[in-house]
Amino acid sequence: MLTIMPKKNDGKIKISPSSLALYRDCPRCFWLQMNEGVKRPSGPMSTLPNGVDYTLKNYFDHWRKDGGHPPLLHDKLKKIGARLLDDEAKIAKFRSRSFGIFDETAGAYFQGMLDDALELDSGATIPLDNKTKGFPPGDPHPSYAYQMSAYTLFLRENGIKTENTAYLVYWYFDHKNMDLDHPLAFNVSLIKVNTDPDGALKTFREAVETLKEPLPPPGKTCAFCAYREAIQD
Repeated sequence: MLTIMPKKNDGKIKISPSSLALYRDCPRCFWLQMNEGVKRPSGPMSTLPNGVDYTLKNYFDHWRKDGGHPPLLHDKLKKIGARLLDDEAKIAKFRSRSFGIFDETAGAYFQGMLDDALELDSGATIPLDNKTKGFPPGDPHPSYAYQMSAYTLFLRENGIKTENTAYLVYWYFDHKNMDLDHPLAFNVSLIKVNTDPDGALKTFREAVETLKEPLPPPGKTCAFCAYREAIQD
């Protein structure tokens, strides 16, 4: 069994919503990535998701200047009493790597880039995130709720009126009900997610403390930990 103490870090710890999701999945893999730079292996990455992400941001940026109701989401946003936030400076801030908080209690940064934001009729600003899928979506993955909870926390702690709610926009294909004239046209679904910013802050602080401790034991259900243990025996 390995016993590793974390490297001395003269800088402040910086954790993102995605790395916090890794902590929830496996504290050991999180510790190794953050303290030792040992990441889980990954295969070749498709550029399609990134291309779709940039395209959707451009699409939203165009329509936020014209009422905030993109044609592909017009009826869905009207139904929930929302529009794209029209403050371009705020959107630029939300999309920057420095968007987030410095938590004095943990002595660490919690930061991440938000896709977009909605302004509700109540005046609240809430997170909006794009997700792409090859098939019709089911229930959102639990990690999405954790991610949106972090963004709700960032909004709240930056003095922005918000609510414990976020929305996911699923852009997906449905090969069983496709338009043969436009086979690659995306279907669109808007899904509400309830967020827990206080829970996100609590987990963030726990993750920071974990980084200051010795290497955690292997995750009982973590395939990556099982592989590492196997090759070390």
